[in-house]
Amino acid sequence: MRLTEWGATGFRTSVRVFQRPGGGLRWVVIPTIHLGHPDYYWAIWQRLRSCQAVVAEQYDGPSSTGYAYVTAMRLTRQRAGRDLVHQDIDYGALGVPIIFPDAHTAPPPEEDRRMPDAGWADVIVQTPGLALRMALSGRDDWIANDTFDIDDTTEFAPLPGERIGPNGLTERDGLLIGVIREIDAAFAGEDIEVAVVFGAAHMPLVVRELTHRLGHRAAAEEPWLTAIDFDEPPYLRKPSLDGWMDW
Repeated sequence: MRLTEWGATGFRTSVRVFQRPGGGLRWVVIPTIHLGHPDYYWAIWQRLRSCQAVVAEQYDGPSSTGYAYVTAMRLTRQRAGRDLVHQDIDYGALGVPIIFPDAHTAPPPEEDRRMPDAGWADVIVQTPGLALRMALSGRDDWIANDTFDIDDTTEFAPLPGERIGPNGLTERDGLLIGVIREIDAAFAGEDIEVAVVFGAAHMPLVVRELTHRLGHRAAAEEPWLTAIDFDEPPYLRKPSLDGWMDW
């Protein structure tokens, strides 16, 4: 099951709904990246309006890898690198419970959501090589040689310094899965939607938990959302408040 897709036209992420065959609680799984076009985050926020609760990632700011790619794209004058912003989802405006399972694993976000010093160090290290490869290989070649396609079977190695718990999961993944299990047990029979909005690398584990352990099935695949567009100029209009599915 494809969750994110990186191709010649851009980077897209899926929106998938999972539910048990007998009905009840519906999980809305939205993989995200931390740097994209403003309309991408606006569309995610629009989808969350119909949910009764949201399980969200604590870090709501730019990732070092995303920042490095965008910086390299701007240095090599690629149009897709313009007008990208850090993750910007106004959870507070939804007026529903927001659960941050991993809130204590990172410092509270700065008011201006600045990236920590370690992240900037990663940007400094990654950007020159990316820019050189983009400049030498041309747009189509470097896009074709990079893959951020993520499926439900994709496995990711722990990041340096991440602790592995007795269940074989990193601390953050263990906290996320624990919250999903608690909500699923408490509200299994309820006619509600609960969204999971986390970085795309966490989502294969989430989908496997829902389908293999908790007995859910993919009930719907909604329109994909474009985070970075390589071919089109920046969006010139904002979709209507209830028209995000018209894209």
